[in-house]
Amino acid sequence: MDDVTVRPAEAGDEGAFLEMWEEFTATDSDEPGDRTMGAANWQRAGEGVLSLLVAEVEGRVVGFTLYNELPFTWSKKPICYLQDLGVREEMRGRRIGQAMIEALAEIGREKGWYRIFWMTQGHNSSAQRLYDRIAERKDYIRYDMIVSDA
Repeated sequence: MDDVTVRPAEAGDEGAFLEMWEEFTATDSDEPGDRTMGAANWQRAGEGVLSLLVAEVEGRVVGFTLYNELPFTWSKKPICYLQDLGVREEMRGRRIGQAMIEALAEIGREKGWYRIFWMTQGHNSSAQRLYDRIAERKDYIRYDMIVSDA
C-alpha cells in the first residue's frame, strides 16, 4: 500500500475534489444530474451538511469520501452513511479506498457510531472485492421512489 494520508478536506482541495467528482460520476454514476453536483457537494461539506475526507499520496489528493452521521432507530448510537467513495482511476488497486474506510471507521469509534453502511452498484466488482474483504455483505434490496427532478 502506498503511504496514504487521510484527512478532512481543506479549502485548497476544492479543485482536486471537483476533478475527481467529474471522473467518478463519468464512470460510476447512474443518477441524472450527478456530474453537476460536485460544486454543490463541496459547498454542503463546507456548511457541515456532508462530511468530506480526502486521501493524499505524496502530497497529491487522490481520493475522497463523502459521508453523513445519522440517528439510528434501532440503537441509541448514531450510524454513518458513506455516500460516495472515489479514487483517481490511475491510483486504483493500491488500497487507497481501504485506507479511507479505515480512517472513517476510526472516526466512528471516536464518535461512538454503531455502524458504517454503504451501497455499491451490482456491476462494480472491484469495489465489491474491497468491501467483501473489510465488511459484511448484507442481504438488503434497495428501492428508489423518485418524487421530484434531480
